[in-house]
Amino acid sequence: MSSADFQNAFNSACHELGLDPANTNIFALECRRQGLDPQSTRAFDLDKNPSPMWAQFRKLKTAS
Repeated sequence: MSSADFQNAFNSACHELGLDPANTNIFALECRRQGLDPQSTRAFDLDKNPSPMWAQFRKLKTAS
């Protein structure tokens, strides 16, 4: 995924969850997607059930 595609996917995901892309980062977006509190969540916690976008951002190996 190119950086332009990634940005488009990020913007779309933010809008779907009612977030402002200009004031949201990928961590906050993924916390919202997983229903977790960003104040008490670590990136490792998000790695347990990653969205495709988070997996790419974190360069996680996913099952194929």
